[in-house]
Amino acid sequence: MKFWKHSLIAACTFLSLATVVTYTSCVQDSCKALKCRNGGTCADEFCRCPVGWEGTQCENATRNKFTGRYDGITQVNGEPSFQDSALVDNLPFSTTGVRINIFSRTNSHEFIGNVNETDAFEVVDNGKTLLFTRIGNERIEISIEETVDGKKSITNFQGTRRPRN
Repeated sequence: MKFWKHSLIAACTFLSLATVVTYTSCVQDSCKALKCRNGGTCADEFCRCPVGWEGTQCENATRNKFTGRYDGITQVNGEPSFQDSALVDNLPFSTTGVRINIFSRTNSHEFIGNVNETDAFEVVDNGKTLLFTRIGNERIEISIEETVDGKKSITNFQGTRRPRN
């Protein structure tokens, strides 16, 4: 009788331990709970976003961090500065396309380009090169190099985003 009693206790203990080990060693798939949007895919507990999207669930268009109206100062070839503004808005039907308009007293510039995953991008259009840099959440710097009447001209704009209404 003792033999059966000890055998039953040993078998129950073994089954209990095996059940606990099996249950605790199961790894849950974290990607089941994570909902990646806009074509993002889950890997290693993170959403891998396609170009043009960012955020923990690929919920934010990358270009949105650039859009807005900026008030600031423009300098042309290092000459005295004056107040100007720039407008950065989204192009329809594109997740990366933006239109950049700089309204200056001397002239206006319009560029159409595609933003990338960083806070700076370059656009080359009709012999003009624009370098757009985002500094923090609310400030930008834009540098435009062009040739005017055979001379190299550099226009620099630094601005702060207007508060959104």
